[in-house]
Amino acid sequence: MVLPVPRYDAAGIYPDATALVQAIQSRQTTSTAALEACLDRIRNINPELNAIVHLDEDGARKAAAQCDAASAPLGVLHGVPVTVKECFDWAGHPTTWGDPARADDIAEQDSDVVTALKRAGAVMVGKTNIPAYLDDWETDNPLFGSTHNPHDHARSAGGSSGGSAAAVASGMSYIDIGSDQGGSIRLPAHCCGVYGLKPSWGSISLRGHSPLGELRQPDIGAAGPLTRSAQDVGLSLEAFGFAQSADAWGLDELTFAVFPTHLDCPIDAAYSASLDQFCKRLRAAGATQLHSEFPFDLTRATEVMNLLVWAETSRKARLVQAFRNRVNTTDQPQNAYGRLNAAGNNLSHHDWLELHEERLVYCERLRVFFEEVDILICPAAAGPAPPLRPGVEVTRRTVPINGQEEPILKQHLIYMMGSLCYLPSLVVPAGVTADGMPVGAQMVGPRGSDLRLAAIAGNLGLQILNPNVLDDANHDDPLR
Repeated sequence: MVLPVPRYDAAGIYPDATALVQAIQSRQTTSTAALEACLDRIRNINPELNAIVHLDEDGARKAAAQCDAASAPLGVLHGVPVTVKECFDWAGHPTTWGDPARADDIAEQDSDVVTALKRAGAVMVGKTNIPAYLDDWETDNPLFGSTHNPHDHARSAGGSSGGSAAAVASGMSYIDIGSDQGGSIRLPAHCCGVYGLKPSWGSISLRGHSPLGELRQPDIGAAGPLTRSAQDVGLSLEAFGFAQSADAWGLDELTFAVFPTHLDCPIDAAYSASLDQFCKRLRAAGATQLHSEFPFDLTRATEVMNLLVWAETSRKARLVQAFRNRVNTTDQPQNAYGRLNAAGNNLSHHDWLELHEERLVYCERLRVFFEEVDILICPAAAGPAPPLRPGVEVTRRTVPINGQEEPILKQHLIYMMGSLCYLPSLVVPAGVTADGMPVGAQMVGPRGSDLRLAAIAGNLGLQILNPNVLDDANHDDPLR
């Protein structure tokens, strides 16, 4: 087992990027020293985790030296070692999408994400593992192999940003930028015990994140940070041009609602108890829980989301099928999930417009819902990180929930609002299971409330995870 990233130690690992930036600016350390500490951790840990699949030590050392030679900070991430998900173009480096046929593909220019990180003064260290063409919630591909969960190597790190979450959780990178259509930042953050933000749609450019070299901004998909702290979420957003928030957002000002229990996505009982305690701590810290009726049918909205996601990825679907043919993946008769995906891949433009209009109705109902509620607390998955099971096609992949195997794709229901309705959704660490696995809570807010979510999460970390908030009689509290 690889323990999660330590607090600052003699090897030079700082608790988060915010602390590292402060240490560099106060000359307690240097960018070069911070980089070398990360590289040392990569050498010691990455062979087991397989989270970082491309490393640029020489380029990173040059960038760190430039930071150390600068007379003033180069940006909000000055000197911070960072990584990016393998699918983001980084000029002069491979972008393979996990496909052996693309192993020699070298990006000619930076994606907008990489451009923003460099502009903010970050030190680009490497790229992190993905499922091939991002087509799974498990991080495994025939080019690089599987990424293992830092807390238990027999478990999944989630996907498709599984390498991102594992690298940050294990201290090999301070910040990683992942991408998310239907939970691909949020699920790995939950599995690995880090913060993960799927931001408001369109707020961070995805130019340079397409295996087809597309110039358009994709529907639903979003780029966002995976970090060690809520403060680092805010720092990352500043790097992408978000105006710094002055909101303090004390928890005694907060109103929240809780995602309704739903038979279409059963939640592990022990994890559900952790979420209940998380909400209990919110109330103990002064937050007000509102019991509002949810404004639309979750099952139908999830179906609409899936159809629109698969319409969005319909061009890429041809690449995925060609890849499967090359690697001899056996096609099986389609189940209900496969049939829904195929229907989305073959939507007419007329049908897409009909579904989009339905989506806008949901968006308007949520806008009204969030006039009374600041955040909606949702599960971040159906349970803790499941067993690592590479090689299983995602429509047939199952995970153990309450002693039974459940289709992993049922979890689309709990990721639907952030994806379908363009909303920011932040996963925060919420506790640890009896066997030591982290679990998270998903906070969804109104569109454009990204920095507010980060500020609220900062107060959550300071207050409700403090064991002194509740009285000592609560011995059964699974967050303790």
